[in-house]
Amino acid sequence: MPIQKIEMISFRNHQKKVVTFSPGINLLWGENGSGKTSVLEAVYILSNGKSFKTNRLIETVNREKKEAVVSGVFGGKTTTFYQPTNGQKKIKINNVVKKTKDLIGQNPTVLVSPEEEKITKGPHTERRKYFNRLFSTVSKTYLNNLIKYTNAIKNRNHLLKQNKQPTEIKIWDAPVAKYGALLWLEKKHLQQSFNREVLLVCEKYNNDININISTTTPKKPTENDLLEKLELNIQKDVFLRRTLVGPHTDKYTVSFKDKPLREYGSQGEHKLSFVLLKVAEHGFIKKETNKNPTLLLDDLFAKLDNSRGNAIFDLIRKSGQTIITNTDLVGVEAHGINPNNPNNKTIHLLRNWKN
Repeated sequence: MPIQKIEMISFRNHQKKVVTFSPGINLLWGENGSGKTSVLEAVYILSNGKSFKTNRLIETVNREKKEAVVSGVFGGKTTTFYQPTNGQKKIKINNVVKKTKDLIGQNPTVLVSPEEEKITKGPHTERRKYFNRLFSTVSKTYLNNLIKYTNAIKNRNHLLKQNKQPTEIKIWDAPVAKYGALLWLEKKHLQQSFNREVLLVCEKYNNDININISTTTPKKPTENDLLEKLELNIQKDVFLRRTLVGPHTDKYTVSFKDKPLREYGSQGEHKLSFVLLKVAEHGFIKKETNKNPTLLLDDLFAKLDNSRGNAIFDLIRKSGQTIITNTDLVGVEAHGINPNNPNNKTIHLLRNWKN
């Protein structure tokens, strides 16, 4: 569902700012420090319950204030995020308190930002977090099993760190095996669907490009197999004080032309792969949920060449709603987007601390 309006109070450098959006292309421009990325961050938080800029949401509160508030209207429903400096975040939808999981998948977004480039450049943990977030967006079953599995692993690891006896630790083996196997089964299906979308994207933009995503997820995962592995590894787990088997240890490898991208990819190959993966992400969410995600493009135009640009601009044309940040309108026009088009909306932010 497109976002129609967002209000930010004491959020980053925005003391109080209201921005309204069109259902098409929105051009958010202004010099560095004007708070453009903060607007994208606010939209992202209302979609995902977390920030792409920081793991500590308390950092979003203006330094002079005690609480940040972000409120957005999606198709008539109002989602509000509260973050005090001395407490936990609070989320409400139409003034009813909700959990973070209630936001996920409701109003999906696809973020194309330098912060997301760690999908190809970063360690396995970054890709694991990315796919957990993506699969949770399209599947409530995956999200619920992930929450239960994460809780079981957290409790098992807590006992391991306390040097508890194996008989006490094994109490958590059954829930770890149950929800771990369910996660693996769902992940296998979703991974195959995403890989098909990646293949379609590569074939469309360049037949010479082959991007493949492989994972250590078992081909035929079962609850009994995982339970057996947990029992076999108990002494290692006790020694290292953490659980060594299960979906939380899955590794993802992105390959470009059959070579592991992280180890052998050039800067250009990383950037091209990242953009094409994001195009695939948009198509994947749309097919799995029948929802057209809002596309968030952060300061992208200065870094685009023709090959990446063609993919992104085709995605913009397909996306129901796009919010683009840039330092000026000239860079946007240079890539074929007309700010004067009545279907596009231009929003100018000025650099000051009272925006």
